[in-house]
Amino acid sequence: MRRPVLSSWRVALGCIEIDGLVVELAWSRLSDTVLADFRDGVARRIGTAVIGCRDEPVFVAQPDHLDWLGYENRAARILEFAVALYREDLGRQEASDPS
Repeated sequence: MRRPVLSSWRVALGCIEIDGLVVELAWSRLSDTVLADFRDGVARRIGTAVIGCRDEPVFVAQPDHLDWLGYENRAARILEFAVALYREDLGRQEASDPS
């Protein structure tokens, strides 16, 4: 099953609810990263999960959300979910590749 395409460079991966707020995750084809955005709110972009081009995945937070992300291990929870969805989607792409 193909994921919904948000634009020519962003593909929706899924959502996670953290302490009552919905975080949407989308794969950026341009940078091969996973973007984390609040579904509702003024400052939507929370940060970026850098996965494919590093030995260990990291979450790079937007400055406006450092306080929120630092509470109850929220950044790590988002990163863990983003990595799982990214790898699941990558595996699905490899399985459907005819070559």
